[in-house]
Amino acid sequence: MKVGIIGLGNMGKNHVRNYHELDTCVLSAVCDIDPNLTESFSKKYKCQAFNSIEDLINSKTCEAVSITSPTSTHYNLAKKCLENNIHVLVEKPITNNLKEAQELIDLAKKNNKTLMVGHIERYNPAVITAKQVIENGDIGKPTCLIAKRVGAFPAQIKDMNVIIDLAVHDIDIFSYLLNKYPTNIMSNAGKALHNKREDYAEIFLNYDDQNGFIQVNWITPIRIRNLAITGTKGYMEINYMTQEINMHESNYATDFDNFGEYIIKFGETTRRTIAVEKAEPLKKELGHFLTCCQTGQTPITDGSCGIRALETALTVLHQINQAKTKQTTPSIS
Repeated sequence: MKVGIIGLGNMGKNHVRNYHELDTCVLSAVCDIDPNLTESFSKKYKCQAFNSIEDLINSKTCEAVSITSPTSTHYNLAKKCLENNIHVLVEKPITNNLKEAQELIDLAKKNNKTLMVGHIERYNPAVITAKQVIENGDIGKPTCLIAKRVGAFPAQIKDMNVIIDLAVHDIDIFSYLLNKYPTNIMSNAGKALHNKREDYAEIFLNYDDQNGFIQVNWITPIRIRNLAITGTKGYMEINYMTQEINMHESNYATDFDNFGEYIIKFGETTRRTIAVEKAEPLKKELGHFLTCCQTGQTPITDGSCGIRALETALTVLHQINQAKTKQTTPSIS
């Protein structure tokens, strides 16, 4: 399958490299508004270079594309590709708003083309393994998920805040691990170092009798990507970056004394490291995308996955904006 990449920023460069290394496709084209970038990549990877989406489409060079440009461009670029019968993988978030996201989903269905959203953590071997641990019942029923995704401000992010850019990862992972969507959302966010966009947020998600908490920011001097899951039978810690999982299995006994008090006597936990077959998540994601394009299989992270994660993230932003409005509205005495 002949593939192309639209947008040669940090993520786009990784898409180019991985497609080049995969033996199930041919890297046919790169596209970016910067001619110096496209010329450089074209020479290095022996592919065609384009500086507009129209030229790429008219060349009929690509059967499928990755759209790795800024989020504000996702809708128009994906729409033009789908209208011209090109399969699309669009990086998260799918679009800026729900209306545009739904239009892309409908258009892909109408033209019988694959539309996949780049929620890369779904393809992280540690996350996949953690899902298996949960489904096997090894930690019992999950009661609480706590995600920390923090680090320094990314200079390449030009049009997104920390909620849409970062928190959307864990919003999607929580739904994946729990097999449900939040029924109640509470949040707090602010602008600590960047005066135009939220650069920190704390988000509480309720899933009836299960809860999730997400901390994201661009103000922590070290990069952390962790997920902790407490279950009725144990506790599990996942490091997204190192793809390591450590689990503590509960070891306790219950008793009632003469006064009817309930006493929980905790013993030493059984600690073990869960084996994870490590791999680059992006390469697994792109391989899955190509399979879906060729077979018609529904992607793991299809448009419906992308729109649900975006819906939750936008709800968080709406809450934050409402809170700001209340703070700035003068009281009537």
